[in-house]
Amino acid sequence: MPTTLDTRDGLRHKTLMIFAAATDENTLFVFPSMAAAIAHCEAIDVEDGGWRFWNGSGSALVAEFTAPVHRAGLMAGGGSYRLVTATDKPTLAASLGDIDHLDANPRFATLSDVGDHLAAVGVAPRRED
Repeated sequence: MPTTLDTRDGLRHKTLMIFAAATDENTLFVFPSMAAAIAHCEAIDVEDGGWRFWNGSGSALVAEFTAPVHRAGLMAGGGSYRLVTATDKPTLAASLGDIDHLDANPRFATLSDVGDHLAAVGVAPRRED
């Protein structure tokens, strides 16, 4: 069953796959659903800029926090977010050159395979200004 993606324009889209890049290691992860991506990518790391997200067609997503991350000294935890479309962020096709590795997944063997998928779904590369 597809996961519903809330968007800022109030539209609802279905997606079966989420791409997420861990910024600390420039590795692209492929998740079967938004729920799987959110479960893997901890809110504190997302809030600190440790992850970038795209939907299955390569359009950018950003985290919209529904509960803040709580910080007290060296302790931090909690927080929750959802992913919403971000028209002001670069597509995955435009960002692939910045990614060095692809985490093992059942869908794509190489970053080139991801690029081929994005070309097939027709999302044009759009660079961040």
